[in-house]
Amino acid sequence: MFLWVHYTDMVIALLQLPVAVAAWWAAPGLQVGQTARPRLLAAAFALFIGGAVLRLVAGVLLLPWGWEFAGPRLVFVAPTLAVAATLYLVWLRSARKPSGEAPVRYGSGPACVAAVVGAVGVVLVAAVAQLAGAGAAVVVGFAVLGASAMRWAYRTLRRDHVPARVGWWRTAARAAVGMALVAAAAVGLSAASVLPARSSMTGGAADTGGGTAAGHQHHGGISVTDLTGADTTASAGGGDVAVRRFTLTAQETTVRLDSGMRVTAWTFNGVTPGPQLLVRQGDLVEVTLVNRLPGVGVTVHWHGVDVPNAMDGVAGVTQDAVAPGASFVYRFRALQAGTYWYHSHEMSSVQVRRGLFGALVVLPADAPAQDDTVDETVLRHTWGGEDGVATLGLATGVQRRSVPAGRQVRLRLVNTDGNPATFTLTGTPVRVVAIDGTDVHEPGVLPGVRILVGGGARYDVVFTMPDRPVTLRADGPSIVYSPHGDAGPDRTAAPAVLDPARYGTPTATAFGTSSHFDRRFTLRVDERLGFYDGHPAVLYTLNGASFPDVPMLMVADGDLVEVTYVNRSGQHHPMHLHGHHMLVLSRNGRATTGSPWWVDTLDVGPGETYRVAFRADNPGLWMDHCHNLEHAANGMILHLGYTGVTSPFLTGSGTVNHPE
Repeated sequence: MFLWVHYTDMVIALLQLPVAVAAWWAAPGLQVGQTARPRLLAAAFALFIGGAVLRLVAGVLLLPWGWEFAGPRLVFVAPTLAVAATLYLVWLRSARKPSGEAPVRYGSGPACVAAVVGAVGVVLVAAVAQLAGAGAAVVVGFAVLGASAMRWAYRTLRRDHVPARVGWWRTAARAAVGMALVAAAAVGLSAASVLPARSSMTGGAADTGGGTAAGHQHHGGISVTDLTGADTTASAGGGDVAVRRFTLTAQETTVRLDSGMRVTAWTFNGVTPGPQLLVRQGDLVEVTLVNRLPGVGVTVHWHGVDVPNAMDGVAGVTQDAVAPGASFVYRFRALQAGTYWYHSHEMSSVQVRRGLFGALVVLPADAPAQDDTVDETVLRHTWGGEDGVATLGLATGVQRRSVPAGRQVRLRLVNTDGNPATFTLTGTPVRVVAIDGTDVHEPGVLPGVRILVGGGARYDVVFTMPDRPVTLRADGPSIVYSPHGDAGPDRTAAPAVLDPARYGTPTATAFGTSSHFDRRFTLRVDERLGFYDGHPAVLYTLNGASFPDVPMLMVADGDLVEVTYVNRSGQHHPMHLHGHHMLVLSRNGRATTGSPWWVDTLDVGPGETYRVAFRADNPGLWMDHCHNLEHAANGMILHLGYTGVTSPFLTGSGTVNHPE
């Protein structure tokens, strides 16, 4: 229902643009006695008013989702309807003169009233549209109407003027001028959207969330480069710490999918997914990144791991991209057991898609050295864009695994794409034991499970291998586990979709819905057509703005922070906050009732509202962005900043850093 209303409303809004152009075309010839243009104008305004009425109906239909969804449409469309209706009705009254009366001239009273209402009202509505973050097409549409009305107003001042019939060449000239003006407006909007060649993450506006004003500055304070962590030496904590060293070499490699398709991929160590990094909780992890890619920089971001800020691996925020032939060393303590993944955060919308990603698994400190549990990490990836070829690993079809009956199996499910992926496991009772690296409290046994895994998110499931096949499906590719490894997929009906807000049992948390929050933020996601960095794009804006114009969320160390995500667009947005884990408090106004639901990447679906909370306990400058990386590349990015923290790094076309 929400999607139908949302996109119907968008289509109507876009169709109002050609209607506005038709009104502009007809208005100069408005006079009783000239039949064609008044009829065209009447039809144009009737269609415009009809569209506005339908948009009001859409706003009313969205009231069940709350004022955040219905209000902007009602507040924006109502004055539009009032202006257009007033203009139309006044003109209609002036046009319907009894037979034999003199025609209504430009200088007549009704025409003047209509012109003034149109000129002033439409301009005001266009200003409201701009302030509300309306799309470029809507703003241009109102500008066209406004220009038409103002031209009409000008000619009403010439009370003795009766328009003469114009020749075809004048009509063609006017059409050419109109098209040129529209083209000039488009070029201007495109040029205005070009991003700065060099920009700093710490130089823009700030949102303090109702807390004490917190500044961020270019000079002084603590640099992100100094935030390396206090426990990143082998002797930290007064005793020896195991050091796990790895080398990841970024290089171009041709890989072959099981379908025979060959892909020119960007890989870590010549394979994609990259090598799984397996460590224990408490280990000191040291990873040397070497760049052998042709002509592009690279970084490594540790997705879901609350590393020290200097180790977060975001080009232009916490480091410069590693140039071809250069290297960089990441060091951090693996303090959180769980399933994570790593990927490049330089041109991430391109580099992740081309294969620069892999799994990071942190085993509990007390995990037995010898364990016969089958522990498999399953990474789903789509090659060639979201509508390309879906794989589990490099397999597009059915894979088969031999697992003895009675053996414990743990599957770590990772969605490396931007859109949500459905993982379905059938053939055995199963428990979902972890979400985004955090254990679920008292997970219940399910007869089977279907999980909607958002972009960048991870779910861990465990089961005891039965004496029959167990099938894992992931929107296309699948894996079949059976005692002899030769079984085909089972035909069990798909189970119900897991609801993590209701799964498991409650337990105490350090904060919750009744806590006092030091700062509160609301992030409203909208969808519109426009330009970004000089190119036409579908924009998913945050509070009406795109990067770099989205204010930084400012906090102080120790703050308890609440964030409300409101998705008024028609797409899923997996919101990923670096360096922190968020506790989901409510969804669509209803409090969570299951296990505490901790996430680092929260998939906010169309029409959904989530309220989350986190403790600001990891100082730095952190990205908070949509992990549909194409959305992020078109500006769906903001940052979380701690008071007094600065960054010496820059982003933009004039630098080596392009994080998305």
